Amino acid sequence: MQKSDFDRLMERYVRGEVTEQERVKIEAWLEVQKTDDDTDLEMSKQDEDRIFQRLTDKFTSVEDVVKLKPKRKLRLDQWIVRMAAALAIISALSYAAWYFSAGNPYQLEVTSENGVDKIILNDGSLVWMHEGSNISYAENPANGLRYAIFEGDALFEVAKDADRPFIIECGEMKVKVLGTSFNLRTRQKHIELTVLTGKVNLSSTTDEVGIDVLPHEKVIYHSSGEFEKQTPAETEITDITKNTQYDMQFTNQEMREVLARMEKKFDITIKLSEKSIQRCQITADFTDRPLESSLQLMTEILNVEYSIKDSTVTLTGTGCK
Repeated sequence: MQKSDFDRLMERYVRGEVTEQERVKIEAWLEVQKTDDDTDLEMSKQDEDRIFQRLTDKFTSVEDVVKLKPKRKLRLDQWIVRMAAALAIISALSYAAWYFSAGNPYQLEVTSENGVDKIILNDGSLVWMHEGSNISYAENPANGLRYAIFEGDALFEVAKDADRPFIIECGEMKVKVLGTSFNLRTRQKHIELTVLTGKVNLSSTTDEVGIDVLPHEKVIYHSSGEFEKQTPAETEITDITKNTQYDMQFTNQEMREVLARMEKKFDITIKLSEKSIQRCQITADFTDRPLESSLQLMTEILNVEYSIKDSTVTLTGTGCK
């Protein structure tokens, strides 16, 4: 079914691409439609054309716009579903605006401009963002929430924290995790979620329950509201992790190489109390582990202890057991 000018106007509104005058009139008109008890209204083509013209006409006042109503009363139709989804998106955007203006202790906004950019969040999570992607992130220990708005293509390594869920808003979609790794790709007509480790819940404004996605599963959410689950090919997983330091699995590897890889991934400097630690060999998988978790695992394998000050990690001990 071909989209009307009214449909495209609403999509531009949700993406924040309308003029300020159009935004004010659209929100006033939507508010009236939401509160009126007209659940049997259906938008005809003539209705949509008429309302589109008034909403975009710079000479039409807000007072005139709120009086606009579809002329026919028919059975419940897809227009109601469409409008309900638009209103839910407005609520989500309003919450996001409130959250990022509520004076949270930590906030960050980044747009990736070249290749794959690595972002290290305050909680230790890593985001590998492809060119053109952008993220707004905030966290507040007081309400136990880590919250982000994302658009683009990125690999997320979310630090595990059972008491603080990590929520990502992508338009009408919500991604909720406690700690896991996954790739998120937003497109104009669909969203792709590919999980590498852990479990991720993908839901929408029209389906709050959503769907759980497990390791090596991929779900595509279509603009029609359907979830399509697939099994990604190994080549696709390889492509997702390309140009990142995601893979941190080592087999009989000298600590010299392991520590160099850790320094590069976490943007740190590692100092050793004994140079002999560099020659120890280690077999371990630090993939999908934040810095402190990786260091803790290292202390269980080697005879070392660690301390962190700013961006410097110090390893003390004899090393090889």
